[in-house]
Amino acid sequence: MNHQFILGENQEPLFAVIPYNEYMRVFASKEQTVRESETPKGIPLSIRLPNGGPGAAINLPRFVEYWSRKGILSMPINQRAKPFKDFESRERLSVEALVRMCFVSESYRNTMQVVTEVTDQLVATGLFQLVKFDSARMRDGELFVRSAALITDEDERLDIEKYSRAVKCLEIVKNAASQFIAANKPVDPIRDDWWRQIPSR
Repeated sequence: MNHQFILGENQEPLFAVIPYNEYMRVFASKEQTVRESETPKGIPLSIRLPNGGPGAAINLPRFVEYWSRKGILSMPINQRAKPFKDFESRERLSVEALVRMCFVSESYRNTMQVVTEVTDQLVATGLFQLVKFDSARMRDGELFVRSAALITDEDERLDIEKYSRAVKCLEIVKNAASQFIAANKPVDPIRDDWWRQIPSR
């Protein structure tokens, strides 16, 4: 089949008629390439908590907005399978405590929530990364220098003794988090003083 042209009143070409197979080969493939490149990576609005009871999940806009609003760059995960009331003071400002207090009902607050499956999903969003810091460089009242405290997998200091003192933390990816919050503002932000509600011994 030859190409055909539909002409206007002044005999100028307005439309071209081409075989359908040729159209699909030339135009549809280009359209698909553009569509795929423009599709942003999907970020879920919630992360399921397998130990939190029916329907329990981290509301990601609330979670990320709290970090951004408070200027938190990193926070110890503190995976602890122990009752909430037995948390030491240094464990109360942790991802585990935050999730137990703000995202599960009271009936499940003595069960560890931030299991590996949960941290993996948080990291998979691209809003957080997993890091390890030397606990000796995370003392209260002392200036925290990230570069000095960071322990990498290639770190020559990462021997058995060093590893036992490493603190596993979540670290926010600031630019990605800012964009996420701009598009997903939480309806019910986390209270600044949520940690005051943690049960005492």
